[in-house]
Amino acid sequence: MIKFFRHIRKQLLTENKTGKYIAYAIGEIILVVIGILIALQINNWNEERVARRSEQKLLMSLLEDFKSNLASLESSLNEIPNLIEEYSLVLEHAGRINNGLSDTMKADIIVTGFIRTILVDGTLTSVLGSTTLELISNDTLKRLLTSHPARLRDFKESENDLIDYVHEVQRPLFRSYINLSDFLLDEPRFDEFIKHVEQSDYESLLKNREYLNSVIGIRSINKDLLNQCRELYEHTREISLILEDELKN
Repeated sequence: MIKFFRHIRKQLLTENKTGKYIAYAIGEIILVVIGILIALQINNWNEERVARRSEQKLLMSLLEDFKSNLASLESSLNEIPNLIEEYSLVLEHAGRINNGLSDTMKADIIVTGFIRTILVDGTLTSVLGSTTLELISNDTLKRLLTSHPARLRDFKESENDLIDYVHEVQRPLFRSYINLSDFLLDEPRFDEFIKHVEQSDYESLLKNREYLNSVIGIRSINKDLLNQCRELYEHTREISLILEDELKN
C-alpha cells in the first residue's frame, strides 16, 4: 500500500502536476489522520469495555457484602426488641418483689445477654482505600459508599460499648447474687450438684440499686441501638438497590 502511494506521488511530480500533487498530499494526510482517529476510538472502546467489566466485578463483590449485612441487620432488628422486653420484665419483677417470686419470674430475671451484629466491610474498605472507586460510574452510588463507613463505625462503637457494659458492670453484679448453676435447673442429671451449691438470692439482686441501674442502662442503650440499627439498615438497603440496578443495566 505504501509503495502504491509513493508511485502515485512520483508520477505526479514527474508529470509536473504540482496542483494535483498538493491535493493528493493533503488527501493522504487526511486519510492518515482519519486512520489515527479510528485507531484511537477503537482503543477507547476497548478500554471502556475493560473498565465496565472491572466495574461489574466490583459491584458484584460490593453487593454480596451489602446483602450479607442486610441479613445481619434484619436479624438484629428482630432480636433487639425481644432483648429490651426481657430487661423490661426484670424491672417489672423488681416492682413486685414484695409479693414473692415464682419460678417463672426467676427464669425471667436470668438475663445477661446482648446482640452482636456481624457486619463485613472488606470490599468497601478496599475500594475506598484505593483508586478503584473511580471505576464506579454512578455518582450517587459513590457518594453513598463514601459516607457508609462512618455509619458502620458509629453503629459498631455503640454495640461494642453496650457489650463492654454488660461484661464489666452488669454481669459481675449478677454473679454476686445468682449462682450460674440455675442455668442447669432443667437438666435432671445435675440435681445432686445443685443441692450442694450456694443458692441464688433473687430478692437481694432485685433490691440492689446498682444492679437495677445497670438493667435500666442496658435497656436504654438497646433502645438507642435499635434506632441506629434501623437507620443503618435503610442506608445499606438503599445502596444494595442501586447496586442491583447498576448490575442489571
